[in-house]
Amino acid sequence: TRGRFEPIIDAQVDDPNEIRRLVFCSGKVYFDLLDQQQKQNAREIALIRIEQLYPFPIEEYAAIVRRYPKACEIVWCQEEPQNQGAWYQIRHRLQEPLDARHILLYAGRAPSAAPATGIYQMHQEQQEALVTAALQATATEESARETTRLAAAAQDKRNRKTS
Repeated sequence: TRGRFEPIIDAQVDDPNEIRRLVFCSGKVYFDLLDQQQKQNAREIALIRIEQLYPFPIEEYAAIVRRYPKACEIVWCQEEPQNQGAWYQIRHRLQEPLDARHILLYAGRAPSAAPATGIYQMHQEQQEALVTAALQATATEESARETTRLAAAAQDKRNRKTS
């Protein structure tokens, strides 16, 4: 075989100019995102897997962001709570090559002391919400932190009804 390790696996898209949102992730959440993207036929979204978090592949990441000239929303999606997982370790790297037209967003669970809820149904609901937020959300939650976290789908719908 001629395979080799790739630190970042870019999306396979026909026309990079059609892409409006880049969703970066690592791990198995990619398959949940891919499943939903295919069900929704969301062709304006590129799903990109970061396979190597350290050292962060900044040049490859920057090249991928440049490949999509009309993508303004850059989303990091993770299953882990916001204060766990890769987000706080790499968000400065994710922000580094972005310019004024880009906005960096987080789609994932809220900060938590525990890595999981311990209740399967609640876990599934949270997983569906973070996948939906990564692919569809337009509303953001207000936060005292620098991170702009995407609102869950139910919250997004309520925000649109009151507008």
